[in-house]
Amino acid sequence: MKTLAEKIDLLELSEKAANLIIKILEEKNSHSKIPTKNDLKFKETLKQIYHICPLLSDGYAEMYNFIQKEKINEKSSYQKRLIKNGKY
Repeated sequence: MKTLAEKIDLLELSEKAANLIIKILEEKNSHSKIPTKNDLKFKETLKQIYHICPLLSDGYAEMYNFIQKEKINEKSSYQKRLIKNGKY
């Protein structure tokens, strides 16, 4: 089992990762594959999480990859909803 300090760090890092995922979702939607400042911060946070709990890091990475794929793909259901709702 993880030490108390590691658990506390993991909670803080998880909160930071979740906040960054939300910021990434809210970013002006572009079809560019160039990472934003939030993308880079998120990836750095994932590295820190990985040292404590690789499984959790993998879960966040999977979520991030899915979001990026949906944002880049012009024909994704995510893009269609944005257009339909007038947000793009």
